[in-house]
Amino acid sequence: MRLKNWKNLFFCILLASSGGSWCCIRVDAAESANTDIWSPKNLATTQSNYQQLCQKLEPEVINSLCKQSSESHPLDSQMPLNLAQQTRETIPAPDTTQKPEDTQKQNDSPQLESQPSNLPTSPPDSKEQLLNAPEINYSQRLERLIQLVRSPKLPPESDSDRELGLRVRLLPLEQQPPPPTEQAVVKFQPIGSLQGRVGYFQTSNIFSSNDSPIEDGLIISGVTLASAYFPLGSKTYLNGSIDGNLIRYLSQSQYDYNQVRFNLSLYQQLSQRMYGEISWSNQQLFYANNSDRLDSFKAGDRFLNENSLELSLGRRDILTPKLTLDSFYELSLNFADPLSRNRIINSFWVSLNYYLQKPLQVGIDYQANFSDFTQRDREDQFHRLFGHLNYQISDTTNMNVQAGVSLGSSTDENIDFDGWFFSINYNLQLGQF
Repeated sequence: MRLKNWKNLFFCILLASSGGSWCCIRVDAAESANTDIWSPKNLATTQSNYQQLCQKLEPEVINSLCKQSSESHPLDSQMPLNLAQQTRETIPAPDTTQKPEDTQKQNDSPQLESQPSNLPTSPPDSKEQLLNAPEINYSQRLERLIQLVRSPKLPPESDSDRELGLRVRLLPLEQQPPPPTEQAVVKFQPIGSLQGRVGYFQTSNIFSSNDSPIEDGLIISGVTLASAYFPLGSKTYLNGSIDGNLIRYLSQSQYDYNQVRFNLSLYQQLSQRMYGEISWSNQQLFYANNSDRLDSFKAGDRFLNENSLELSLGRRDILTPKLTLDSFYELSLNFADPLSRNRIINSFWVSLNYYLQKPLQVGIDYQANFSDFTQRDREDQFHRLFGHLNYQISDTTNMNVQAGVSLGSSTDENIDFDGWFFSINYNLQLGQF
């Protein structure tokens, strides 16, 4: 009888253990059907899950299978319960602190090879498989880290950029904006100039006298305030100037005088070689010293005030690269005080110029004046033949030398223009404005 009871007890234990294994295999198959991606964390989670299910189902199966045997043998029924309790103690308790978020994070872990459909009858308890799987995972992660290190990186943002909310991005060399070009400096365009001059004139007949010619010389010094040629059109320009001169005789100092002259002209370019000009000028002469004669005059007395209206034509012909021919004609109407100085003057001038070098020019000139006095019966003919030399010392200074003879006659018997002359002049540009 006792042997039969031991047989029944052994049969119950065998049935309970086989039923628990069958239940765990079913649970494992169900978990495998839900996902084909396994990881070490998934394996541990799955093993914990089916351990929980086994713990829940194992007492029920054992109790149901051994119920009849426990009724007939109440003392012997405690043995399976003790074994079941020992089994529960050997199985680790499930992790109840795991949250749903952890399960989602586990699904994002590196992938492993898919498990076959024919799962083993028991959970994977091989330590080699659990240890080799992380090694494969670590090698993949190492390869990814190497790729990330080798990939080009953007330059880090400085702390100041983060504080300002700026994002600095370096452009390739060919996309760099060109450096700011310096603005061209506007060249100074003067509207006028101040010029100075000093000259000396020597002649054999200083007063053009027929009875007693006097040889004397004049020293002339003065300044000119001249404006630039203001354009009124494409070929029309306006120009003005003011001259002041001091004329001093070397021996006849009682006749020294000062000159003030105003000029306004309108210049017109007629062609590439010709030009025309209409101008108005006023000159006033003042005695510089007192006179000891009976008809004496005092310093500062004006002895001539003359207005002139002039019409002129000019032309330049280039004969060779170094040889030019300049010609000039002028018609002048002069209205003077005293009236005895009113006259009409026709002037003609021609000059042949040769450029020896760039700053040096030489030439020969011919000048003729025909004067007709309107307030008295007098006509003058005046001719001058001379040579000249012009030297450009610098951009602002030049020198002019003239020497020649004067010829002429007048209806007035006391007038004679015959004689020789020499002059030298130095011109200096004092400044521009």
